[in-house]
Amino acid sequence: MLAIALAASGFWMVRRFIESKEQQESFNGLAESVLLEKPKAPVKRVPNLDIFGAIMDDPVAPRENEKPEQTGPEALHDIAALKKKNANCVGWIRVPRTGIDYPIMWTPGDPEHYLHLDFYGSYSDYGVPFLDHRCDLDSDNIILYGHNMFDGTMFTDLIWYKEKEYADAHKQIILETAEGAREYRVFAVCKANSMVSGCYQHTNFADDEEKSTFLDAVQDESVYYTEPAADRFITLSTCDISRRNGRVAVLGELVRKEAP
Repeated sequence: MLAIALAASGFWMVRRFIESKEQQESFNGLAESVLLEKPKAPVKRVPNLDIFGAIMDDPVAPRENEKPEQTGPEALHDIAALKKKNANCVGWIRVPRTGIDYPIMWTPGDPEHYLHLDFYGSYSDYGVPFLDHRCDLDSDNIILYGHNMFDGTMFTDLIWYKEKEYADAHKQIILETAEGAREYRVFAVCKANSMVSGCYQHTNFADDEEKSTFLDAVQDESVYYTEPAADRFITLSTCDISRRNGRVAVLGELVRKEAP
């Protein structure tokens, strides 16, 4: 019996390892197939200088009164090309310096359609991160769900946000849509309950009072919170298996948008 149990366990581990590798290769291939081509930076030409003349400042260096140009969040993926591959894809979510870097799906008529389907519609324990059916990309609070996987993929890195040092070092969230890229800054991390948490109760605010109710609920459930200045938010959510109906919700406030 022990030998059978060990063999079954070994088979399960090998199967999971193979599936993990296949899923990541699939996502990596998808990402590479829709990467945007970036224009080459213009070459700055330096005029001929009399090397024996007076010493001059570098003609291409910025002047003291010149400020560097502020750029918005960078879009890396062609969302239109993604939608051609699958019309249910509405964007791409990435959190720099984490493993979160995936397309996002939206099927409001079948809310959990991609819970156990891959991007191409085949069965997968990994699924694809998806948008809450009550939301759209113009909602005041965009809620995204992704699995917490044994191999650290999908939204597993959200679990680390319970440590303030990690949260402080990974504040940037980038959402790419057909209209351009948006940058969010993490302002709260909640240990939530999927059944009763206020983090998931509000997707649009009828007025300032409803927004305040939402933020009060977030603060009550947070392990890390700073008062946001924005009116638009994003919530990334994954399972926390240490508690019944447990979830970790990482919330960001919109700080910048970039047109396509």
